[in-house]
Amino acid sequence: MEYKDFVYKVDAYNGFVELRRVLNDLLENSEDRSKFEDAWAEVGALAMSGNPIAQDIVAYYYKNGINGFLPENYDLYMKWSILAAANGNEFAIEKLQFFLNYAFQELITEENLQKILARNEIDENNYFYVIGNLLCEGLVDEMHINAKDLVEEKSGIVKYTPERLRVYKRELEKALPRILDYLLA
Repeated sequence: MEYKDFVYKVDAYNGFVELRRVLNDLLENSEDRSKFEDAWAEVGALAMSGNPIAQDIVAYYYKNGINGFLPENYDLYMKWSILAAANGNEFAIEKLQFFLNYAFQELITEENLQKILARNEIDENNYFYVIGNLLCEGLVDEMHINAKDLVEEKSGIVKYTPERLRVYKRELEKALPRILDYLLA
């Protein structure tokens, strides 16, 4: 496994902020909603092509919805966020920190932690990114998340509830042993 020094967080954060600003400006200031819809379609195409910043933007808008255009959908928010994080978006990983915390705690108590860290060149500078990325990759595999299916998924209203969050936590618990095996290999 090879990990580079990532300045990606800054790029992912700045890319997210800029793209969100453009979309929000189109949404709020355009008298012609079709400009926003065209931009949204372009962002969707980028997200489908694997762009992790676009995937994070799609997640963001599903989190709260867009009145009259996109329903709030917690499941699509989580899946797009996990996919963005699995594709290397450190800002998405950071936003999922609360959700991923359980798995981080499990890894910290792993008796082979020092071996895992040394074998995978993980240190205090890249720990959160590397482990968060692997946890999300494991979730993508466990839940069979892919952009094409997410685009085709019905997007009715699905509000956050503790029960909905538990679905994702159970999937993370199922993926964790395989992630540990991978880190120890």
